[in-house]
Amino acid sequence: MAGPRPRGLAAAAAVALVLAALPGCGTTDSRGEAPTLTVLLLEYEGPQAGESADRLADELKAQGLQDVFTVKGHHHASVCVGRFGSWKDPEADRTLRRVRRIRDAQGQYPFAHVMLMPVPEPAPKNPWPLEEADGQYTLIVASWAKPGRKRRAQAYARRLRDQGHEAYVYHGPTKSTVSVGAFGPEIFDDPSKVGRPDARPNVVDPKVEQLRQAFPTLVLEGEPAPAEAKLTPYLGIIPGRRTVTAPGPDLPDALYRVTISLLDTRTGLTEGRHRAAGVAQGRSQLPWLVGVLVRQLMAAMEPDRPVRLGVAGVATDADSTAVEDVIRRALPAALRTAGAGKIRLYSQQGTVRMLRAHDLTVDQVLQDPQSVKGLQALDYVAVVRVKRKM
Repeated sequence: MAGPRPRGLAAAAAVALVLAALPGCGTTDSRGEAPTLTVLLLEYEGPQAGESADRLADELKAQGLQDVFTVKGHHHASVCVGRFGSWKDPEADRTLRRVRRIRDAQGQYPFAHVMLMPVPEPAPKNPWPLEEADGQYTLIVASWAKPGRKRRAQAYARRLRDQGHEAYVYHGPTKSTVSVGAFGPEIFDDPSKVGRPDARPNVVDPKVEQLRQAFPTLVLEGEPAPAEAKLTPYLGIIPGRRTVTAPGPDLPDALYRVTISLLDTRTGLTEGRHRAAGVAQGRSQLPWLVGVLVRQLMAAMEPDRPVRLGVAGVATDADSTAVEDVIRRALPAALRTAGAGKIRLYSQQGTVRMLRAHDLTVDQVLQDPQSVKGLQALDYVAVVRVKRKM
């Protein structure tokens, strides 16, 4: 059998767990609040995931990190540090600083980019994993991100299966989705257009259109999305399957590391929960990665009112024009979707005008994030940095 594999040092599950079910977990912190947040260090997958998580936890405890615990599910385990009741808990900040300074045997910092996240939900056995579907694309019809997301997603998929639909479930780091059908590139009029930022292929397969008619509205947290949101099911790439792209300069082995930061205009700084990073393989994966990172950032934002968020710009050492164009299109769309009800989004043009009113330019903000300190027109300014890695 295959051994366990870590899912990523900063991978995050965005669902809280009933802490009484965790061995050794209390139900309140020192201030009487439910400690539903933690610092997620590492996730393992595979038949031996639990054993691997226990080994890492024991090693960290032996090094003096006593508040380590594991969350285990079916072929899945997470290693976490600390339990906190608030995003602003000072102890959470101290824990983040402590674990980010941990070095491994090679002198590296394996937990340098970990974030404060809700305690992971134990992964139940998935009867219909999307990863095993026979196809390249699927129609995503529902998603959950709140506590209990995995159980609720699988219950919804079972209901669709009972109705005769080919339903699948995918448990991602921050949300669980249910989709129907599995299709190849032949569903498009021109498969070579798929993944190209300057082209939009048309779906010509009648089966896909029939499913879109059967599922006219995207289901969010078990309820149809509000009509005014105009959210409909959409085609997604089945995890692990490559898109069909036209030949071009976007080499298959070109990796892009993307970091999205939300600069706090009160301090000019970025808290750990307001920075997210990941790696895309090729330009075609950049919109998907931007969406994942934005969802992580929005999951960590709990304002009592919608915050004012402006989009500044993109700094990249990659093939500049093409990458910047993809990011500039993907970022606002992802923010509008994931930030609904949490942010009041200002366009890049509007943000540039606000910066000019304060004698600032986008380049200044990219070079010196603290330059936004005192920018009263906005609460946060989003900046993106992209580095190409071969």
